[in-house]
Amino acid sequence: MKTNAAPLPPARTAALEALHRCLGNDTDIQAALDTALRTRELDPRDKGLATELAYGYLRMRGRLEYVLSRFIKDPTRLPPKMRLALGVAAYELLHLERIPAYSTVNWAVDFAKTKPKARLAGLFNAVLRRISELGDDAADPDWYRKDATQTEFLSRYYSCPEWIIELWQRAYGEQDTLHLLKAQASAPAIGLNLYRHPDADVFYNELAANPDVLDIDGMSFALRPGTRLPKADPPLTRQSFAARQVVDMLDPQSWPTPVWDACSGRGGKSRVLKELGIDDIFASDPHMGRLRALHRELPKVPVFAARADREPPVQNVGTMLLDLPCSGLGVLSRRPDTKWRRTKHDLADLEQLQAAILNRAMQTLKPGSLLAMITCTLNPDENEHQLERLLKANPSATTVTTWHTPASSPLNEFFWAALVRV
Repeated sequence: MKTNAAPLPPARTAALEALHRCLGNDTDIQAALDTALRTRELDPRDKGLATELAYGYLRMRGRLEYVLSRFIKDPTRLPPKMRLALGVAAYELLHLERIPAYSTVNWAVDFAKTKPKARLAGLFNAVLRRISELGDDAADPDWYRKDATQTEFLSRYYSCPEWIIELWQRAYGEQDTLHLLKAQASAPAIGLNLYRHPDADVFYNELAANPDVLDIDGMSFALRPGTRLPKADPPLTRQSFAARQVVDMLDPQSWPTPVWDACSGRGGKSRVLKELGIDDIFASDPHMGRLRALHRELPKVPVFAARADREPPVQNVGTMLLDLPCSGLGVLSRRPDTKWRRTKHDLADLEQLQAAILNRAMQTLKPGSLLAMITCTLNPDENEHQLERLLKANPSATTVTTWHTPASSPLNEFFWAALVRV
């Protein structure tokens, strides 16, 4: 059947495709977005808009679902792709002031026409026009308190599942939970690293003078979200400042070498160590794609494929660095899909995997060596309690130091770490 629908604008097409893969097929949003952008030719502005729509929608999905429920009796009865399109359009109306409301309503109504038998075009038009008329109510906390308990209100307003809120309230108290909720509903600080850039000195001075700088450490900068970045060729390396900060807080320059980065991923932590002048490093990870990316970035760091919970392929390690697999509840601002794709039932499996990795590490390390544990989550069972279990099982081990990102940090990302002497 033919429809009168106009073609969907390319940025919205890419965003909806990525979000459908992410939420419908349980795919990491960055991988889903990379695929959506790679398979079509988009100009930089459309790529930027697609990225903003995908990540912004995921950050605010809970709030947007509540807004829709005020105008539709049961939004869950809509076809999944239509419900998603309506949510993305609502995000545009409420959070992207530069896009005219009529433009958003038009593409969303046209998209509704692609499912003609459902007769959704009129519904889309009416609902989105009502949402566009909300004005200041859409940002007023009291608008989200209707018939809600305190936890339900926090879940609606800060767009976060109730189980995460309850976990944080038990672990960190009401005040810190509010800080964490505000952070996870916001974009993370922009992290830049100038290490090994050919024009590092020029860009260092330019960035240091930028009024949007939040922090500087060595050749790394944290800037407020949305800061306009200088154009560079080659491009400036993006690196989470909070992830760098947590390594620095464990005083890596005092670590005995060699350092084994045993859950290396793409090598972000190894990069920090190299910048600090630590050259005796080798890295491993079970994913070859990540190791290839690490080798391209740090060709002098030996790499090999290995699982950290299996029989270790090396001995005589001075320090083992474990960026442990975790639930990722500390970096929801950067990976907002996590809060919708994880459940509280996932945590137990992750805790068991962490324990297996730590037990294997203690069997590998020689007396006097160090174990550096790092997570990017906000869950005591994966952090403090994991350390307690490790020390109980290994009475000769001692804690050198522990650290965590303060709840009030403007970086909007949170890490936990411990340094243990065997």
